[in-house]
Amino acid sequence: MNDRRIRSPLTPEEKREVWGEFADREEEYLDEVEQRWGDSTAHEQSAKRVAAYGKEQWERINRDNAAIEARIRELMDAGEDPSGEAAMDVAEAQRRHIARWFYDMTHEFHVRKSDLYVDDPRFRAGIEANTRPGAAEWLRTAIRANADRASGTAGP
Repeated sequence: MNDRRIRSPLTPEEKREVWGEFADREEEYLDEVEQRWGDSTAHEQSAKRVAAYGKEQWERINRDNAAIEARIRELMDAGEDPSGEAAMDVAEAQRRHIARWFYDMTHEFHVRKSDLYVDDPRFRAGIEANTRPGAAEWLRTAIRANADRASGTAGP
């Protein structure tokens, strides 16, 4: 592992406060991120953006993400169809959240990333920790439906 950290104005204490367990495993996760996506535009954009975020921005990012997760949970609890309008709207909110704070997120890229939510146990755990079991599949379906809606190929 390299001795590196995300360039950030946050103190180590603030990192632990706003990043949670990620702060304690920052180098390990950065190694993996660099291995998977190090040569991508998304990686470059994200590294540049997050380097400027202070505690207030991270608190906003976390609040916005928590609201998206709460909406997913609400919709699932209500039995909403993951390919319905409300589900597509929450998928779009997640896509825009990522695009605003981290990197450009096209609908196509969002669909590809949604496969990680289902196939990678850590991504699944991240999605389902604050929603409920099955949220990874539910969200992937919503993301795919939202991409179809955006491209004009959605069903009737």
